[in-house]
Amino acid sequence: MQFLAANRYRDLKVASESAMRRVMLGSLLEIERAVADALTGIAPNRLVWGNLSAEEFLTVVDDVTTWSLTHFEPVCAWSNAEDLTAVEEQEGYGIVGRLRRQGGSTEQDQHAERSLREVTHPKVRGAALWFAHALLASCHTDASDRPSGFTPQDRQTARMLGSAPAGREWLADRKERWPAAYRRRWWIDIRRGSPPPLVAHNVGVDTNCRNN
Repeated sequence: MQFLAANRYRDLKVASESAMRRVMLGSLLEIERAVADALTGIAPNRLVWGNLSAEEFLTVVDDVTTWSLTHFEPVCAWSNAEDLTAVEEQEGYGIVGRLRRQGGSTEQDQHAERSLREVTHPKVRGAALWFAHALLASCHTDASDRPSGFTPQDRQTARMLGSAPAGREWLADRKERWPAAYRRRWWIDIRRGSPPPLVAHNVGVDTNCRNN
């Protein structure tokens, strides 16, 4: 997998920046560092990303970013990663962005998977990693105009509600190859759009985020 260099985000820091911009930069740096460590064989922090090996973490990030960049709608629309809110666009100027709406797919020409390998525009790549951080990290602060929540499951549910059924089915299929314990504790049932039955872990994540 190819990912953005973390130094890019350091270079984008300015002397005076808003709290939201600092959050976005910090989130992108966090996921970049976790990916960089995983590429060298270091497992991610389980309190932040769940109980995953380095290889498993890279697989999950690859699947989620590919899903967020791939066009699944039958009509012209943004990909999930590029469907930015007004605040995300304003505060994330130079960090995240989008290019153009993708055309509708047909039965003969179904969606072509669009991973970070195929995306060269740095701001679109940043948008995909920002989107992935929201779904994967235990603590994530969304923009004020983005329906969200304190747990990964809250944020997964919010983003699944606006996604194409074909896209949810695609991600649900990919999710089956992730570790079973990680799926149970960290993810909603994508096909049903419901949270996992074990809620104790969610409460712990909620408290942890409130204290940060």
